[in-house]
Amino acid sequence: MRKHISLAIVLALALIFTSCTSSKHSSVKGPSAKKWTYFRILADADDDPIFVKLQDDLHIDPKMERYTVIVDIRSKDASQQYILFGDDSNPLRYPWSQVSAQVQQGLINWTGNSKENLE
Repeated sequence: MRKHISLAIVLALALIFTSCTSSKHSSVKGPSAKKWTYFRILADADDDPIFVKLQDDLHIDPKMERYTVIVDIRSKDASQQYILFGDDSNPLRYPWSQVSAQVQQGLINWTGNSKENLE
């Protein structure tokens, strides 16, 4: 009986480990999240004022409470850096340079659970 319980626990832990590590994208947070150059944030205006300021920079009106933003600043060429705003199926594309330096730093430095590495 004890052997069956131990085996069940081992199998359960293996299943949890597999499901947590099988994701295509990294969601490990902490200081490393500040170094990501291609990432998605499921933004909520209540989480941080930076998500409202981003909408100001992009002239989004009326303001959205929740939205998706994808940042791609992998290229050294500033003209190739961009931000996608809105619904994943039909986002609006903006040059990264259109976003204020304060908002750029806020997005890069965001380490909340809603940030996902896309590399």
